[in-house]
Amino acid sequence: MHSHALETVPPTPVRSGWRGALRNRWVRLPAALASLAFGVFITLSIWAEPGSPVVVDGSKLVASSRLHQVLNDPSLGTREGNPSVGARFTDKSGHSCHPFAQGAVNGTVCQIEGDWRVTEVRQR
Repeated sequence: MHSHALETVPPTPVRSGWRGALRNRWVRLPAALASLAFGVFITLSIWAEPGSPVVVDGSKLVASSRLHQVLNDPSLGTREGNPSVGARFTDKSGHSCHPFAQGAVNGTVCQIEGDWRVTEVRQR
């Protein structure tokens, strides 16, 4: 004969600790935003390191003071820690340009409106 008793399912245990908290969407969103902010901070801190040949000026990339000095006096490029600058060339727009390299970063810098602007940058 069949039993007409209801089968009971044991209740789901309540999770505690940080793993249980991550199931809550009010905790996941701030955690995701904090991770994103940390990633942006790390990325910007790499570009803003003191020896970087490139700096941000407003909305444009320009040569750092170190790269600017080497562009004005190429003999400084032979010193350790300074960027190296290649031979001058003229781009299609008629701007005076130089290739540069320092550490894992290389690119092209051109003199535009009195500034040494970075027109191309690559990470090796």
